[in-house]
Amino acid sequence: MALNNLAVVTGPSNIAPTGGTALTFTSNGFTGPGKLTLVVPADTDLRLRRSMDVTVKQARVSSSAPNGYTQPRITVIYKKPKLLANGKITVNTIKVEAAYDVETTQTEIQELIDVAAQVCSDSDVEPTFKLLSLN
Repeated sequence: MALNNLAVVTGPSNIAPTGGTALTFTSNGFTGPGKLTLVVPADTDLRLRRSMDVTVKQARVSSSAPNGYTQPRITVIYKKPKLLANGKITVNTIKVEAAYDVETTQTEIQELIDVAAQVCSDSDVEPTFKLLSLN
């Protein structure tokens, strides 16, 4: 199937990766209001250390929002530095972000998480990520 016929499961009993090796993250001590930075301590070359930034923005009162509040927003950015053949370093990233109304139920939030997990792992989406193809 192609991306334009994508099918994902809603309400699954479980979405879990299988196989592979656990990648352990730990706080590097850099935190701020609503922000946490995690690193992979096993990466000994600090130039190439993988990291994850997690940011949480709480809902705020807003007269222009449909129900009087902005949407809370959760952003997770995974960064993996790469040493290029020319000796320079680039940083490959993936960003997962969720925003939802304050009246959203836990079940509705779980559906957002489940769909996001499948978008990141479904074989129909792989060509989009790997080949920049919408077909």
